[in-house]
Amino acid sequence: MVANNLEASSHKGIKTMLGLKFITTGLLEPKYGRIYQQLFENRQSGDYEDFVYCDKELYEMLRPQAEDFVNKISQMLCR
Repeated sequence: MVANNLEASSHKGIKTMLGLKFITTGLLEPKYGRIYQQLFENRQSGDYEDFVYCDKELYEMLRPQAEDFVNKISQMLCR
């Protein structure tokens, strides 16, 4: 978000900015908001819950989505 002169002081703030400044304005497709939301929830779970479940299936589902998200953001930064 640095490239767009936006600041957020938390992961939740970044999630909000992503929705407000990129998804709702059409700069990013809504699927990227959903991907970020899923990854955010898994990260929160991993950091704050006592027991976290992650198997190979979940990993194989999330990894390509995460890579797609990172690639899309990288493309936006290189414009």
